[in-house]
Amino acid sequence: MRVALSSLALVQGEWPSCQGEGAVLRGRGEYAVFTDVTIHGGTAGCFIDNCEVSDKFFCDSPAQCGATCNKVPECNFWTYGVEDGGHKCWLRNSDAGKEDQNDFVYGTRSCHPPEWPACIEQETVLRGAGKYGLFVDAAAKGKHLGCFNDDCTKTDKFSCSSMDECAVICSQSEGCTHWTFGNEGGDTKCWLRTGDGGREAAPGFSSATVNCMPLEGFGAGMPPLPSKPLAEAPGNTACWGGGYTFDLCCADSFGDSGNPRCWDGQSFSFENCCIPPGRQEL
Repeated sequence: MRVALSSLALVQGEWPSCQGEGAVLRGRGEYAVFTDVTIHGGTAGCFIDNCEVSDKFFCDSPAQCGATCNKVPECNFWTYGVEDGGHKCWLRNSDAGKEDQNDFVYGTRSCHPPEWPACIEQETVLRGAGKYGLFVDAAAKGKHLGCFNDDCTKTDKFSCSSMDECAVICSQSEGCTHWTFGNEGGDTKCWLRTGDGGREAAPGFSSATVNCMPLEGFGAGMPPLPSKPLAEAPGNTACWGGGYTFDLCCADSFGDSGNPRCWDGQSFSFENCCIPPGRQEL
C-alpha cells in the first residue's frame, strides 16, 4: 500500500525544471522504498551491500534516478546526491523526511526525462529557416566533416553516426533546444537548433527536444563515480563482538530503535551502533 503523498510544496513542470534543489528526502525508518535495484541497473552503493533489497544505489544522474523511481510501483519520490564518494539515488514513498541539504536534488515519480526513444518525432525535420540554426565549434567536439561551408569551427551541422550521439551533443551545446538527424548527400548528419519553428514533414528524418536522449547521456560531464565503490560500513564496527552483529541489532524488522536486547543505555545504542560514525544514514 502506498503512503499518501505529502502536502509539502514540490516544484512542478517538465524535466528538468520539475526538480527541487537544496534538500534531501530522508528515509527516517519509514519512508525508504526497498526493492531489487539490480533490475534497474543498480549494482553497487546499496544498503548493507545488498542491491536486491535496497533503497539506494550508485547512479549516473538525477535523470536515471527519476526514471528508476517511475518504474518502481511503491516509489513516489526520489532524491539524489553524494555518499561514500559517489553519486547515489534514494527511493522514497513520501517526502515527509525532507531536510535542507546542499548539493542534493529531489523530485516526484513523474519528474524524469521523456522516455527514449519514444520521445523522438519520426519523419520530421527542423529546418534552420534562417533563424533557428545553432552555430557551434563542432571541431572542438571531435567533428570535422559534413559542416556548413566546410567550416567545422562555426557550423550548425556535422557528420554524425547516430541519433544517440546527436542528442548528447545537443545537450552539451549551450543554447541548443532541439536536434534533427537525417541524411544529406549520402551522409548521416546532425543539425542543432534553437527552436522548432522550422518544422516540416520529411521522410527519413528524426527530431526531438534537448531532453530527449538516452539516460546515459544525462551523466555526461558529471564527476566520475569511484572506480572501485567503497563498501557500506555495517554501522559502527566498534559495537560488534561477543555475538552482537549489525544484523542482530539493527535489522529493519526491529523498527526505528533496533533490537532492545543490544543496548545498555550508555555506549551501546541504536544511534551509536547502527549508523556509522561521522555520517547520517539517509
